[in-house]
Amino acid sequence: MSNITILNQDLPDFLQTAGVSELTRQLAGRSGVKRIVTKNGIFRKVVGSEEMGKVKGNLNAIIVNASPKVGRIFYVKPWTPDAEPTAPDCFSNDGQSPDEGAVNKQSDRCDSCERNVKGSGQGNSKACRYSRRIAVVLEEDFGTSLEGEVYQMNLASKSLFGNSVGDNTHPFESYTKYLSNNGKSLDYVVTQISFDEDNDNQSVLFTPTRFINKTEYAVTSKVAAKPEVHKMVVMTPYQADVSGRAPKLAAPAPVAPPPETVKEIDEVDEPKKRPSTKAVETTPAPKKSLDSVVAAWSDED
Repeated sequence: MSNITILNQDLPDFLQTAGVSELTRQLAGRSGVKRIVTKNGIFRKVVGSEEMGKVKGNLNAIIVNASPKVGRIFYVKPWTPDAEPTAPDCFSNDGQSPDEGAVNKQSDRCDSCERNVKGSGQGNSKACRYSRRIAVVLEEDFGTSLEGEVYQMNLASKSLFGNSVGDNTHPFESYTKYLSNNGKSLDYVVTQISFDEDNDNQSVLFTPTRFINKTEYAVTSKVAAKPEVHKMVVMTPYQADVSGRAPKLAAPAPVAPPPETVKEIDEVDEPKKRPSTKAVETTPAPKKSLDSVVAAWSDED
């Protein structure tokens, strides 16, 4: 029997844009948020906590959503390359105050927080970092079964702020301003995302390459309106966990007794003294004389 592999074969024309079937999704179950993770100059496609593929070189994508404001994110433990991804101790979606879901709030406000001071982190950096999330659709997925799949990207401070490279290539914050000032829309262009070689490939830059076509517009407009895509760019205690793993289930709450078995406070019986368990003492009967006993026998006869 020959060893047949179909994963590298082209799909038939009628299945090109069919997507992953509902049966397959049902059997695979929930696997987590799909993300693009930048690491060591490589774009890695990650689902949940498992790497599913990688892209070397530039990545062309259409940005379909982004968090409204630059947020903040803080970890008590310092970052290490081999650390297991976990939720942050404190985070903010608006960069002004900690989110209600933060498990270890450091301050009531971000601007007065001691973690927002230079030198509180490694070297002269701030311990609390800037962060922004974007949702993207990959150019390479159009015309395939992955058409319309949305990926989440986390942009750190160096990918948000910094110097532009030439006229068209910018960090994200200046990139959006550059497009707007020239009368262009972020979600109507294909953006090339590339690593910043001047920053040891630890951050990314954004460059417009072309306008999207009619087919791409129809797909991106549809997915951009989905509630799950909106959730991708908003941090919650679960979403703040960059591993994308599902949260642990809480222990079931204790079941209260039926209402009819519970007495109201004002109906509780008055406490009563428990009867003594000691034997009741009785007065001993007077002893009878031998003559009277003998006389009683005689009377019974």
